[in-house]
Amino acid sequence: MAESETDKVAERGLDPPGDAEPANPTQSDVRLQMSGVRKRFGATLALQGVDVTVLAGEVHALIGENGAGKSTLMKVLSGAHKADDGQMTLDGKVYAPGDPLAARNAGVAMIYQELILAPDLSIEDNIMLGQERGRLGLLRRRKQRQSVRDVLAPDLRRGRREVAVPVV
Repeated sequence: MAESETDKVAERGLDPPGDAEPANPTQSDVRLQMSGVRKRFGATLALQGVDVTVLAGEVHALIGENGAGKSTLMKVLSGAHKADDGQMTLDGKVYAPGDPLAARNAGVAMIYQELILAPDLSIEDNIMLGQERGRLGLLRRRKQRQSVRDVLAPDLRRGRREVAVPVV
């Protein structure tokens, strides 16, 4: 009898593809839920019923060929595009950002890989673009730098020199 792809994946200790969920997540563990997300551009169906669940403490990677819908899904999440169908929840509340600013105010931001957005700015400045820390027209670099550190490496605040990031 031929072994299924799901069986092969399970043997390697990975989560099987499809609708499989991690073992018994509680509702409070779910930070982001995207269910049945669809997006069409004219005759092109860019997203066809995408389901994603992100639990607290997880890091996910979207991997796929060009045209697979990775950027479109992130643009829906970050408010740059509106989904045609589907639902999203963020920390248990309905989430439907009307624009990137609404997403940012909810704690969701997109950092684009294209360097042409602001090539002359530092990584810190690119991350803080649009929400710079300032007073009286001057940047407050220490506060801004600390905000970036808090987001990128929260364990460093607690004096840890190494940070383990789980990749799912």
